[in-house]
Amino acid sequence: MAEPILETRPASHTVAEEQAIDQYLNRLEQLPPAPLVATQLLDLFSDPDRDIDRVVELVSTDPALTAETLKRCNGTHFAGAEPASDMFEAVTRLGFYEIYCIVLGLIASRTMTQVRAKYSEDASQLWRHTVTTAVIAAILAKRVRLVEATAFTAGLLHDIGKLIFISVEGVGYAEGRRTYGYSGPAAALAEESALGFSHAALGARLLARWGLPQNVCLAVAWHHRSPVTATQDHRLKAVVNFANCLAHELIDGPSQAPAASDASPEAMVLLELTAEDMPALKEEIDKGMKRFQGMMQM
Repeated sequence: MAEPILETRPASHTVAEEQAIDQYLNRLEQLPPAPLVATQLLDLFSDPDRDIDRVVELVSTDPALTAETLKRCNGTHFAGAEPASDMFEAVTRLGFYEIYCIVLGLIASRTMTQVRAKYSEDASQLWRHTVTTAVIAAILAKRVRLVEATAFTAGLLHDIGKLIFISVEGVGYAEGRRTYGYSGPAAALAEESALGFSHAALGARLLARWGLPQNVCLAVAWHHRSPVTATQDHRLKAVVNFANCLAHELIDGPSQAPAASDASPEAMVLLELTAEDMPALKEEIDKGMKRFQGMMQM
């Protein structure tokens, strides 16, 4: 059982409701496997003396993951040069952070596979949004001097609760999303009304079970709520909150999603962003998306 995460429970939630989330997860027949490799790699970012051999060792524990990572490294980044023959060479030439993004992207893509088969439209839309949120979160994290890998992780996993709901509730949840909207606080409230808790709370609890760092779990839990009311790691919460809003704005357009500056003005203040910063930020996001898509061969 995961340790309690106090701030993953909104003020209106009770201990009983938190227990209901655990019971919901307990009865799942196919709970996504814990991404142990990614969790251990993320831990290494806090170690300034990390050993490249340890990075290689962790990735290499999964032969299929190693093969897919090398395939993507050699597919784009080393074009025109001798391809990397092993993970040590790939990490040395490409860098730990880039390898981490590829590995986490592959693990997340594996998790999406089971949903794509049944609900391809919903899964494809969700995947595009999560990737965009992750890229934006990493860019914002660098801006406020947070660990980019941590923000990228929180961004890529922030909607994993939706994936669980789609898998378990099936067509009913998919149709409900179309009725009350795919995103935003209103959608989260509709989930709470229909299912007892939101995808944000469900996802955060799953990540806690997986052993992800508490600040990542909290950022996922709060991604539809104002980071100003948070008492812990408010900057990472602001990063994921704003990245989520901006991803919707960029993907869905003004007719479907409010501007991120309007949807999350508190996060803009915490991140020291102004309206004048947005054109340059969006240009950086466009470059970041093209780079990630190139790495993942999307």
